[in-house]
Amino acid sequence: MTHQKKLIIFGATVAAIGVAVIAPLVFFWAQQRIAAANPATITVPSVAPLPEAKPTLITGKPAQLSIPSLDINLAVADGAYNDKTHQWSLSSDKAHYALPTVQPNNESGNTLIYGHYRLGVFATLRLIQPGATVTVDTDNGYRFTYTFRSSQKVSPNDTSIFAYQGKPQLTIQTCTGVYMQDRNLFYFDFTGAESLSK
Repeated sequence: MTHQKKLIIFGATVAAIGVAVIAPLVFFWAQQRIAAANPATITVPSVAPLPEAKPTLITGKPAQLSIPSLDINLAVADGAYNDKTHQWSLSSDKAHYALPTVQPNNESGNTLIYGHYRLGVFATLRLIQPGATVTVDTDNGYRFTYTFRSSQKVSPNDTSIFAYQGKPQLTIQTCTGVYMQDRNLFYFDFTGAESLSK
């Protein structure tokens, strides 16, 4: 093989190696120039907000009811409906928690407490003013606070209060009318619950 052929082969080899090395560099350089001229919009996935933490259920059976503005402070006993006599259990000196309704709680439903229209029980309830506070202490050491919203007179046969669904509320029922033939319902909005063991 002549010297000239060796030089040609050597030159061709160097040229091939040069193209193999330089071509990718030129390609990447061109890609960077295009990217710099047209910056891409980076889409950062949005982070979904955490779901609201559901409050821990606080509940308990009513044991004491207090309406400070009316100087009412009553023990609360269980109240049940007797299918044979068609009467609710009543006492002369206590309020009664209607067992078919939900216990006081911080999530939903209606708690019904009822009692006689008589001095020492609910005779002065008709004098309550909007915004008045009621507290219900439970047998397991919680205090539920409610604010008076409104009142309504209904017939004794009106049982719609037992179908209530919605925010937690307290309803206090007593008798009304010339012959105490009707029922007066007093509605209270739930405003808070706290432990009495603090």
